[in-house]
Amino acid sequence: MTTALEAILNALDTDPDRPRVENRGRAFSGADLRGRIGARAADLQSAGVKQDDRILIIVSDNLSAIEQLIACWILGASAVLVDFRAPSSRIEEWRQRIAPQLVLGLRTVPGQHVHRQARDPDPAMPDLEKFSYQSHAPGRLALCVSSSGTTGLPKLTDVTQDRLAWILTLLNDDPRTLRQGTFLSAMSVGFSASCYVWLRLLLSGRPILALDLIYRLSELDTGLKRTDVLETVLAPGAIRQLAALPWDGTRRYPQLQRLACVGGPARPQDKLAAVTRLSDAYIMNYSCIGVGMIARITAPEVLQRPASCGRPEPGVTLEIRNEGRLCSPGEIGEIFVSTARLSDHRPGDLGWLDEAGYLYVTGRVQGLLSRNGVNFNAERLVAAALACPDVLEAGVATLRDSDDGDAVHLVVQAATTATERVRNTLGTLLRQTLAAAEYPDKIHVWTDMPLTAGGKVDSRMLAERLAERLAETLAQHTESAP
Repeated sequence: MTTALEAILNALDTDPDRPRVENRGRAFSGADLRGRIGARAADLQSAGVKQDDRILIIVSDNLSAIEQLIACWILGASAVLVDFRAPSSRIEEWRQRIAPQLVLGLRTVPGQHVHRQARDPDPAMPDLEKFSYQSHAPGRLALCVSSSGTTGLPKLTDVTQDRLAWILTLLNDDPRTLRQGTFLSAMSVGFSASCYVWLRLLLSGRPILALDLIYRLSELDTGLKRTDVLETVLAPGAIRQLAALPWDGTRRYPQLQRLACVGGPARPQDKLAAVTRLSDAYIMNYSCIGVGMIARITAPEVLQRPASCGRPEPGVTLEIRNEGRLCSPGEIGEIFVSTARLSDHRPGDLGWLDEAGYLYVTGRVQGLLSRNGVNFNAERLVAAALACPDVLEAGVATLRDSDDGDAVHLVVQAATTATERVRNTLGTLLRQTLAAAEYPDKIHVWTDMPLTAGGKVDSRMLAERLAERLAETLAQHTESAP
């Protein structure tokens, strides 16, 4: 394989009438997708996109975003994908960092100049042969992928056409890769792991059932019950919500051959619930940008070591260090990852290894909080909140207090019907679980939560939104004061 572009276009031409993607009740064949990609490429060309340009794609629909990405490649351009749920200020941050020649999307974004494309291109589709795409340039940039940026500025990694082709081939050639059945897609391709999945499936020819990025839990549940759906990749929060559905004592999705969890280590109780209630094909992947898969744990291992992330993948070396010193088994320190391609990569997580080499992640390096000289990890506070009934998601933000330094704010998400109940009970339940030094200064109950494209709580956005809401509340009180 020379380039990812060449391989994917060739794959779409193989049995072109076979359905490849199902979305909103419509089936799209390889020929349909090739035509839609060509229409998008023609539109981008008329907008002035040319070779070596960099395009910022705002993802509000996975199918359209992947088509737009491949259309950029046809013109010799590269792309960065950002989820549409990011605020306009975050999109502006991306504009400043990568200086794109065009911001592309299906909808307008407040404060941004977006080149809008139709969700469904004109069916009068041009022939791709009219474009002089650079299939002979494997070193040309294809993607610029980013880390989640949950606690800091996202890290960027450039991926060339030949590098991407190598990654996709490696994924498809993995003996653990499924060769048949429909893949259910519910995660935004703004999350790089999801983007790789889509490209890999287009290359292999396996069909994709694509849910809208904002879906109801019932829609996800219904899709996962389809007998042809054999695989999916979901964020821990989605799996947690599925496991909380009414249970009759049998596994809910017995036909699944893989129920993968990505986007951060899942809680032990969530992993056990996934294995016992959802599917015995559950696996949890621990990975990061720039490295790929680091470790994974399967259902049988979860039953024995529910708190673990599994053992390192072949070719991956894990070390736990504390101030440069190699930690002993059982000792917590910062995680360092080495492969044949890189050395001492720092995912930004704290953890420990047991005697058998299983990894346990305990929190983020930047998640360490300090108050009145006492250190504690934000992950413990989040875990305690998630253990409370009716709490769907939780995050911690520290904001500057004018009198007492940083104040620790716990923000939890609950259904609209449960917010009052959570407000009345959460504080008492936390005091029964946490040490006094770990208790938050303030608790906020919301009906929504800012998430990254990978389904993690976006701590930076959470802090921004919390500060805005507190300022609005203060202004309202000031206006109403006599």
